[in-house]
Amino acid sequence: MLIWKGWGILAFIIPLLFALLMEIVSDSVFGAGFYKSASWAMPLALLLSSPVVFVVGSKLNNKPGKILIDPENNQEIELKGVHSLFWIPLQYWSAVTAVLAIWMYASKIGTV
Repeated sequence: MLIWKGWGILAFIIPLLFALLMEIVSDSVFGAGFYKSASWAMPLALLLSSPVVFVVGSKLNNKPGKILIDPENNQEIELKGVHSLFWIPLQYWSAVTAVLAIWMYASKIGTV
């Protein structure tokens, strides 16, 4: 079960799109079935998606919130959107993705 707020699901979708793009490109350049047989293609796709997840997460989570004023005591309240997956902010998933990519490459489990 996936639990996300806002656009937090992008922590899953962006690496998936990079993996699909890597499969299309590597199979067209090196021949059909190369992506599944190469141990470096999937970790590279995950590693390349990591900065994109960080930039998108930083942009989304650093937007200024709306300032509302409570009419009873004139206190300011800031309403701000949160974009997270499993309660982890979206930009921090870039580190998780990068570590996963390095682990996959080192363990030679990049083949599907």
